[in-house]
Formats: sequence, structure tokens, C-alpha cells
Amino acid sequence: MLEYKQKQDKKLKSSKQSVDPQSKEGHNKRHCFGLKLLTVIIPIAILLIVAQRDWLIHLAFQLPACPFFTLYDIYCPACGNTRSISALLHGKLLTSLRFNIVPILLLLFCLGAYIELVAYSFGKRIYLLPRKSSFYQILGILLAVYLIVRNFIPYLTP
Repeated sequence: MLEYKQKQDKKLKSSKQSVDPQSKEGHNKRHCFGLKLLTVIIPIAILLIVAQRDWLIHLAFQLPACPFFTLYDIYCPACGNTRSISALLHGKLLTSLRFNIVPILLLLFCLGAYIELVAYSFGKRIYLLPRKSSFYQILGILLAVYLIVRNFIPYLTP
């Protein structure tokens, strides 16, 4: 009985080895094509957003006032995001930072991830973003402290 199982395991392993290289090559080609397509679609989407920025900004300012600020008179973590993105779309980086730092941080993170994606889709691995979770934990703590402290320092309020 044990010999029969060993023979079956060997057959299974040999059949997997003979099938896997072909399927991996086909999968890698499709995967690589998808990544290259994504590297083209993302800049086109960004160009469309920038081209329609006036309409998007007008639409964003139709949103109601922040209910958290209205009720408690304290800025929530998202307070200032709309104005920050509006300033960013107009090319005013410092004004955007003044309203809220979160969109700039997300933009930098997305830019680094996009550069890594482009390099990876063409067969080269580069690492711009930190890979350790402790970095993101510390960043999250610092961001939380900033978002709380900005309620008490008038210069930091959005």
C-alpha cells in the first residue's frame, strides 16, 4: 500500500513538472501584457482627471459641510482634503500642504508604486517604497498625531 502511494506521488510530481513550465510561460506573457497595459492606462486616466479638473472641483464643492466639524467644532482627518486636492489640481503644492497633508502623502506613495510597476513590467525590479511594516506603523502614528495636534495650533488648521 505504501509503495502504491509513493508511485502515485511520483507520477503526480512528474506530471506537474511537465505542465507547469508551459503554463507559467503563458501566464507570465499575459501577466506582463496586463502590467504594460496598466502602465499606459494610469497616465491616460491622470490626464483625463487634469483635463476635467474644473468640472471635478466644481462637483467637489457641491458636497455638504463636514458633519463632524459642524457638530463638534473639531477638524476630522478628512477636513481640508477637498481644498487640498483642488489646490493640487491647480498646481499649488504649498497651499495643498496647508489644507491637508494626506493627499500629498498619497500622491507620493502612488507615484513610487507606479514607478515600481513600470520597472517591473519591463523586467527590472526596483524598490522605492519601504517594505517593512514598522515604517508604515510609525508613519501612521505620526500622521495621527499631526491630525490631532492640528486642532490646537491655529497655523495648522485647514
